[in-house]
Amino acid sequence: MAKIYFICGFIGSGKTTYSKQLATLSQGYRYNLDEWMIPLYGEHMERAVFDARIELLTELFKRQALALLELGVPVIFDFGFWRHADRQSIRHWAISQQLEFQFVYLDSDYALCCERAQQRNQTIKQGPQQDAFEMTPEMLALFWSQFEAPNEAERQRMLCIVPNSAHFMCDGE
Repeated sequence: MAKIYFICGFIGSGKTTYSKQLATLSQGYRYNLDEWMIPLYGEHMERAVFDARIELLTELFKRQALALLELGVPVIFDFGFWRHADRQSIRHWAISQQLEFQFVYLDSDYALCCERAQQRNQTIKQGPQQDAFEMTPEMLALFWSQFEAPNEAERQRMLCIVPNSAHFMCDGE
């Protein structure tokens, strides 16, 4: 059976860039919540509605991932996994399904994340299809206060990458 990758990190940390590279190198299939949420539901909604929709998509993606993995297709969950509880939940699911899995944490500092998010905002405004949520400085500050970086014990079980420049390459692991 193929491997499933769980990509963790804050907004602008480079998750999607890394995930796209990993999908190409591994010939895998990538699930990105924003790329599904925006076309299906639009950009603005109440938090409770947003959370319920994320939960629904996550359950659908998990079912599809199992089918792809059975076919030998690697799967990448480009979700962020901001909270410790979310990482624990997906870890328990992967273990219960007897999956081979890898967490990848993109450890970017707040300033770099903000810079990249603002650059992405400009791309969103110019592009024909929106596939990421626009982030204001106020939203970034609020979300940063809610972000739970992996603790040392979690980091021991993860591939940790520190993307300190505008570009970095995925090495397949």
